[in-house]
Amino acid sequence: MPWYREPWPWLLAAGPAIVVVASLATTLLAIRSDDGVVAGDYYKRGLLVNQRLPKVAAIEAAPTAVVSLGDAGELRVRLAQTALHGETLRVTLYHPASATRETATLVRDASGDYAGLVHADRRGAWTVAFDPDLRLPTTIVERRAAASGP
Repeated sequence: MPWYREPWPWLLAAGPAIVVVASLATTLLAIRSDDGVVAGDYYKRGLLVNQRLPKVAAIEAAPTAVVSLGDAGELRVRLAQTALHGETLRVTLYHPASATRETATLVRDASGDYAGLVHADRRGAWTVAFDPDLRLPTTIVERRAAASGP
């Protein structure tokens, strides 16, 4: 029986043949989709990294807040440094799944927290954006259903 009628030589040659075809396809893909240089001034942009570092440090040292969203729609925000803001605090809540958006103005209470009511009653994750002049980062708050008793 001649060698080309045996399955073993073809089986052994199939692996390298597949690799050669895959490398040719990859080469063709790389030639047709050349992105070129991402930025022409990449060196200057690299030098700007050191100038951006103080801004990153300022963001990390930014004031923090604890946000709680109750079942009855009460929204409470406790700022780590309440002297940074006045008697009212404006927040906007976004629900990414339903595209619901609600803006609320919270009033500082006797404990120093900001409190108010929101009308949206959807469960899940809410994105809270604070007043732009406060410079707090955008936060995600989980609103969960009330625990049922036994």
